[in-house]
Amino acid sequence: MHITFLAYRLDRSRLMTTEFYRQDIEILQSLGYEVTIATSLREVPATTDLVFLWWWNWLWLVGPILKLRGLPICVTGSLEPDIYEKRSWLYRVLVRYGMRFADQSVFVSQYMIDRLSRLMPLRNALLCPHIVLDEYHLATPDNQRTMPNVIFNVAWKKMANVRRKMQVELIEAFKLVSDEHPEARLVLAGEPMDGQAIMERRCVELGITERVQFLGKISKEIKIHYMQNCGAYYQCSRHEGFGLAIAEAMACGAPVIVNRKTAIPEVVGPCGYYVADESPETIAETLKTILTNQAEATSMGKLAAERIDREFRFGRRREFFRTLLSQMLTSNSNSEYTGEHEKFAA
Repeated sequence: MHITFLAYRLDRSRLMTTEFYRQDIEILQSLGYEVTIATSLREVPATTDLVFLWWWNWLWLVGPILKLRGLPICVTGSLEPDIYEKRSWLYRVLVRYGMRFADQSVFVSQYMIDRLSRLMPLRNALLCPHIVLDEYHLATPDNQRTMPNVIFNVAWKKMANVRRKMQVELIEAFKLVSDEHPEARLVLAGEPMDGQAIMERRCVELGITERVQFLGKISKEIKIHYMQNCGAYYQCSRHEGFGLAIAEAMACGAPVIVNRKTAIPEVVGPCGYYVADESPETIAETLKTILTNQAEATSMGKLAAERIDREFRFGRRREFFRTLLSQMLTSNSNSEYTGEHEKFAA
């Protein structure tokens, strides 16, 4: 059988450097399908039997054309309600219209299904969370941390993302932490974009530039190194469709400090430190709790890694798609396809 992995209008260079694309490509290949990777409709071969589409954004455009070819469509990814509701009315209309062309919509969090189902009709909505690849793991069986005074975060620095991930609040919280813990260091990774200048300026205003390091875009190996050895991983996002970087940090045994919002509790469960509110003062107190109770934090990180191993590893998403895609491909026709499939239980 021939499946086309379609990420419409995506820069092809991102396909193997962005974890969630890479994961699903590897899953499809591991299932024994002939896989074509496409970023445009003209790249979808005449021989393809099914289209595995990432994102619903362009389904209104590609869906009708693929259906004229008689192709079943499985769509997956993240459609964050908090972002969707702020987009233009035209965007919302087009996304709702496009939903009708999905034979299966596979969302990565129950939060998305629950919120979106109140905003639009969802056809055959299923849950199958992101997974974390095995290279993200504990550095040592007892989860020793060689950089216990480092607070680490990775996020690209576009302005909207800086606001969503509460990066400035982190810098302000770190100032309060470093006043009591001068040995603490804040290490920030991620592509420098239009939001980084504001973060750097705030560091200057607070007098903490020598204690804050901006790494820029880093390799996966460097990211894993920091996640395996840092004292705390910060990601108090205001909203997340899943929170893959949080899950990666947990897999590496990092004590994570997060917000109790949207899909984040589905990932973290009881294995992380939740802030009571979004003020820098509260964030700082939570960070200080981690830094001053390192044995407890290390144990929490080990529990987090066990949770990821149990709930969010490659095999679970692979088996989910093995069953689902087999059902879709063996159906007599799209019109006869019932869309029945057991929901992923995370």
